[in-house]
Amino acid sequence: KSFVERISNLAKENSSGKYRTCIHASNNDNVHEMLIAHTSNTYVRPHKHRVNGESLQFIEGEAVAIIFEDNGTIEKAFKVGCYDTNNSFYYSMSSVKYHMLIIQSDILIFKETVRGPFIRDDTIFPDWAPNGDDPNETNMYLSELMEEVNNILT
Repeated sequence: KSFVERISNLAKENSSGKYRTCIHASNNDNVHEMLIAHTSNTYVRPHKHRVNGESLQFIEGEAVAIIFEDNGTIEKAFKVGCYDTNNSFYYSMSSVKYHMLIIQSDILIFKETVRGPFIRDDTIFPDWAPNGDDPNETNMYLSELMEEVNNILT
């Protein structure tokens, strides 16, 4: 519990609203496991990985997970969160799809497991979503996206 509180506080202190700690030993490991904390103001830019395979297990908080078609159309949206929320507390994605999380609680803490080794260029960002540099553009995108997501979830 104290470790979860620690990474939660580190995310809150970080200007990006994020904190990640690696559980695996090396960037060259075949399996990468990370504990990640995001605050509610964290923008998780839509992305996909050249090497497929990612699973998330939620420890604290709630979010909306969104899976996109290559053109930015929402393929699927669903609520995720820790076990107590009655949302999906685990999901695994085996296909190469754009995806993102929109944090719905003050803090979201989850364990991410992906294939290694880590190669930065294996993460691909679409041109249809903002890169996060312009807060106004990002907020407008998220607002429009959540309007669409709310229609899907209701």
